Amino acid sequence: MRPDPDLARRLELAEHIQRQWYPSWTSAWLKAVPASAVLESIHREALAEAGADPSALVTARRAVVQTFLEDHFSLCTPEDAPYCTFVDGTWRAIDRAEMLACADRLLATARARIVEVEAEEAAERAEAEQGGWLDAVSPSRLADRMIDLDALRRWFTAELWADPEPTWFTNTRPGFTGEPAVVGIDDHVITILWLP
Repeated sequence: MRPDPDLARRLELAEHIQRQWYPSWTSAWLKAVPASAVLESIHREALAEAGADPSALVTARRAVVQTFLEDHFSLCTPEDAPYCTFVDGTWRAIDRAEMLACADRLLATARARIVEVEAEEAAERAEAEQGGWLDAVSPSRLADRMIDLDALRRWFTAELWADPEPTWFTNTRPGFTGEPAVVGIDDHVITILWLP
């Protein structure tokens, strides 16, 4: 592993991300964990053997991602998270440009969902105000939830990472109809951005 002078800040951000709560099916979700929590001896050996070989590094990191999804993902997400979808999915390595395109599509869909919920709730509040029953309106489904999609994008695409660029994976492909996700992994952090 390469020395990382910014590691403490990156791990602190990962911990901050773990504490975020998201609206169940409305927005994008982001989770991040220290790689050290996932790495087993078999992973450490494969990563050491991979060295600077890009192909071997992708293979070794894909195995770490699989272990993360199988054994750790469910520990940092609610029960209704797409555990089986991700564990049984096919994760292909992608470059930064495709990662950005995947993340931006995912976040655009989340943004549209949030706008739709906000419009529905505004209409309900307007009707309630007109009918005199505004005090009976429930709090917003988005209240106290992480819906700052710009922050999610910034964290996922930039702030969690040091040089060199992490390895990126996605489960998306032409014709994909499941829950889209992108995973980033480097020597110290594993993160997943997905749209339930």
